[in-house]
Amino acid sequence: MTLRARLALAVGLLLGVVVAGGWAIVGVVPRSQLHQVDRQLRSSIVPQAFALRDPAQGPGPDRGAIAGPAPAAQPFAEVYVATVSADGTRRVMVRPGGEVEGPEPALPTAAAAAAPIAVDIVTVGSLAGDGRWRAALLSTRSGTERILVAVSLDEADATARQVRLTVGAVGAALVLTLALGGWWVLRLGLRPIAEVTDVAEAITAGDRSRRVRVVRRRTEAGQLGEAFNVMLDERQADEDRLRRFVADASHELRTPVAAIRGFADLYRNGDLDEPGSLADAMRRIGGESARMAGLVEDLLLLARLDEGRPLERTRVDLSQVLRDAALDASATHPSRTVATEVTDGLTIDGDDARVRQVLTNLVQNALVHAGPAARVTVRGRRDGDRCTIEVIDDGVGLGPDDVGHVFDRFWRADPARVRHANGSGLGLSIVRAITEASGGTVSLTSAPGRGTTVRVVLPAA
Repeated sequence: MTLRARLALAVGLLLGVVVAGGWAIVGVVPRSQLHQVDRQLRSSIVPQAFALRDPAQGPGPDRGAIAGPAPAAQPFAEVYVATVSADGTRRVMVRPGGEVEGPEPALPTAAAAAAPIAVDIVTVGSLAGDGRWRAALLSTRSGTERILVAVSLDEADATARQVRLTVGAVGAALVLTLALGGWWVLRLGLRPIAEVTDVAEAITAGDRSRRVRVVRRRTEAGQLGEAFNVMLDERQADEDRLRRFVADASHELRTPVAAIRGFADLYRNGDLDEPGSLADAMRRIGGESARMAGLVEDLLLLARLDEGRPLERTRVDLSQVLRDAALDASATHPSRTVATEVTDGLTIDGDDARVRQVLTNLVQNALVHAGPAARVTVRGRRDGDRCTIEVIDDGVGLGPDDVGHVFDRFWRADPARVRHANGSGLGLSIVRAITEASGGTVSLTSAPGRGTTVRVVLPAA
């Protein structure tokens, strides 16, 4: 069952409950009032107190028309009492409110039982008008006359009408509220969810540009749509980065592959017969193969780090690693000097080979790209439970736009420049991947003409 069908079923059940409750109230209240009037009427009937004297006798001091206690005041109306002779003549003895004239009830169609205590209370109309009464016809001791006792139902009927009007108004308001609530949920709640489903189906069909239209961002459905759009944007960005990565990797591999294939074609065509040509071709093939192998190794390393494979954990003397990186740089660049400012006793728990790779990449990057006259300094110190490594140069520096991309794979600040022999644009990407896999962070600050500083922070042992 869909969510929309469940909502419709819930609204229908609520409407049914409202209608049933209103129907019950409308039915119970009049019956309750009728029972209350009947109790009122029964409490006013004292059969043994009604002793009607012979009409030929005059009124005597001990023979009132009605003996005994007077009927008590009632919450709905006062009691009507009258004697009814055999020929139907009626003599009113008590009127509601003590009025001289007023509406009178009709006689019940059925005669009262012979025993005064067995009283039949029935609903009758008025002799004139639309009023209703609850009445009982009582036998007297003489048997020649009967006594009519009645209570008006006007106030009870008015209360019942008021209850019906109130229940109807409240029920209509509840029905309208439920209808508006259902419409609101359908429009503002379920429709965005349905739109998310439509967008997902469109993207599955190939339309990757579709996004959820978010109208009300403060609702849960709006937040769901925004989260869905963010997810789609992130996925699209990942796919774009993957495509660029594949394209850049293919571009980097195409050059050595083309060179190797070219030398193979030259050999096949007999163009390497001159003395020294074959040896030079083999040397070039070896160089391109080494470059291609290094690129493949770098890509495999990044792939393993992306998969979250753990690095080896051993105690590494970071102070010695920093000094070795400076010495190695001096060996590969004899004309350059790399200064060191390293505190002794720096140790971390990490992969010795990968930590050395980080330092080698940073120092080589500074020597190659900072400029031939730039000075390079390697610093190492301990800050609390962290070891901080800085590789600083005073070379040409980078602009603000370039700083945001230096750790991207295959990125170069100047794509038109001449590539260096072993440069692939993966050096700083590998530095970031290894540093993060070791539980550290890496950052770069630079400004044009003011040099570059790369800071690596690793947990101390």
